[in-house]
Amino acid sequence: MTRDKIDTVSIRSYFSNLVNTSFFDLGKEKDREAAEYLTEMLTEFARAESLYKLTDADGKKMSTIVDMLIESRKVPPENNGYEREVRKYMGDFSLFMSGIFRDYVNRGSYLSYYMSEGMKSYSVVSILDLERGEGNPIMFSRLAREFEFYSGALDYMRKVYFGPEMSADPFSNFALQISRMKH
Repeated sequence: MTRDKIDTVSIRSYFSNLVNTSFFDLGKEKDREAAEYLTEMLTEFARAESLYKLTDADGKKMSTIVDMLIESRKVPPENNGYEREVRKYMGDFSLFMSGIFRDYVNRGSYLSYYMSEGMKSYSVVSILDLERGEGNPIMFSRLAREFEFYSGALDYMRKVYFGPEMSADPFSNFALQISRMKH
């Protein structure tokens, strides 16, 4: 097994434990599919290159929901596979930022915007999955409907299980949590 594979397995296990424990604490222990989805999303975003993986037509990394929304509107209707990818990423990014980095998002007064765009994006993914007969339209519909809960569950997880040092510089502290988990 390569080091990257071991690290991914360790990170996934770490997040799985935290997400499932948080869901249990919040009375959602039976929501295994969503817990697995959040675990995979957190595992993916634990790698720095995955947090800002989308680029615009000029190759510039998109780092805001507004940039992503503008890019998603440029997609020709026949390329709904790319639209789905962008919208799924927007939903994931909104969920990640509004959950794990809620204090940061609140300071910028973006929380309601992230919540709204996250719900809309997951709803679009659900519709596209349903139209194409692929993916998991039911899961994305649930993520859209219960976006506030899932975001709040990630915020709860951060507050309870990551420790108080997450409030200073959230981005470096998220990386610190990952590095602590490896040892």
